[in-house]
Amino acid sequence: MRIGYQQDTSLYENYTAVILAAGLSSRMKDFKPLLAVDGRTAIEGLVEATQGAGIKDIVVVTGYRREDLQPVIRRYELTEAFNPAYETGMFSSIRAGIAKAAEQKYKGTLLIPVDCPLISISVLRKVMDEADGHFAVPTYEGKKGHPLYIPAGFYDEILTHDGEGGLKTITDRYWDQMDRIPVNEEGCIMDMDTPEGYEEIRQFVEQGFTRTKLSVAAARRRFILIRHGQTQQHEEPMFIGQYDVPLNDEGREQMQKLGVELAGVLQEHYVGDVRRDLFGTPLEKDMPDWSNTVYCSDLQRAQESAEIFAKALEENGAMVDDVENGVFPTGVTVKPLKGLREINLKNWDGRPIREIMVKYPEEYQRRGENLFAFKTGNGSENFYDMQYRVMKCLREILAGDDGKNVIIVSHNGVIRTIENNLKGLRVDNGWKGIQKGSYIEAEVSNIRKGKE
Repeated sequence: MRIGYQQDTSLYENYTAVILAAGLSSRMKDFKPLLAVDGRTAIEGLVEATQGAGIKDIVVVTGYRREDLQPVIRRYELTEAFNPAYETGMFSSIRAGIAKAAEQKYKGTLLIPVDCPLISISVLRKVMDEADGHFAVPTYEGKKGHPLYIPAGFYDEILTHDGEGGLKTITDRYWDQMDRIPVNEEGCIMDMDTPEGYEEIRQFVEQGFTRTKLSVAAARRRFILIRHGQTQQHEEPMFIGQYDVPLNDEGREQMQKLGVELAGVLQEHYVGDVRRDLFGTPLEKDMPDWSNTVYCSDLQRAQESAEIFAKALEENGAMVDDVENGVFPTGVTVKPLKGLREINLKNWDGRPIREIMVKYPEEYQRRGENLFAFKTGNGSENFYDMQYRVMKCLREILAGDDGKNVIIVSHNGVIRTIENNLKGLRVDNGWKGIQKGSYIEAEVSNIRKGKE
């Protein structure tokens, strides 16, 4: 069960909360408010956490399957705001909830989607403690979570907004009045918008609301992080995140040479009685020295690089079937993963920097002022979003691969994320960089650069 801490709850009676529970749950394929999460339904857990934080006036926005929520509303003595236009999207529910909250003279409102059932008492209180007349949101390792705090001074603007672009249109207008409040609870950024998200939340709860530390999951591992080869060049500098540009001939040659180079290193270190890894370090007897999988981004510049690299390893004798004597098995599989993609820049992706500077001058300036937190628009990522996605993917790789050496072929931002996190840092910490067609050998808190 989620817990908070004991303190004077009267400090929080000047706030209200709006729980959004009106949606169709179309992607989830089940009614999200009544899904079981931690011995309670999602909405029960959020109501109890909100009440436990000291908030007395809680508004629940209903719409789809309104009647199914009535027992919860009565039991907890909640205020209902029915949204008859729930099928038009979330903003109509936000407006219905804010209209109800505005009937009372509160300092502000905590906006809580029922999709995010792991928001805790301590996160709610921390947001209220640190919000200072601005919008405010908790962040976990830089990634924005929930709830969103909305000061009462913005109610009228929300209620009169035509809905174009949703609430983000308004918060973007006041981007310099959005307080980001760091918390140490991952639950505030987890949502169950899909069955996969719900299953992840269920597993997270079963594990005691924690994850295995990266230092433990990556222990005794060595990571060969390869940046894809040179790509086809454009006439002018472009924004290239998930824009799917292919390799050029130089890039293909780079990856061929890198495969030959690492194959030679492999052969060199498998001489004598002591089993050693790719870089000559003696191996523990109970750990396979090599996984026959090369993981890569599923964007074509990374996937093609991985395939050329893997083929070069095989053709140059790195993969021979002499397992008993500690040499690698034949064959290597290339496994493309969406989680290893570069940052998603959405509508800026694949467009000339010059064009963006002219068309979006204010946004371009904001990007320069806050590079890691800036997002180009709906559906895009910032660097913290990318970091969370990449590290989740890496944990999945480590859980399913017991090899000593883990090879990943990916992109600049992804490699920065993995290398920094292995050192106990984050994506926004300093980083030297890596050239296309080169590699970094990395392990927990110990990084050595390969040939560039």
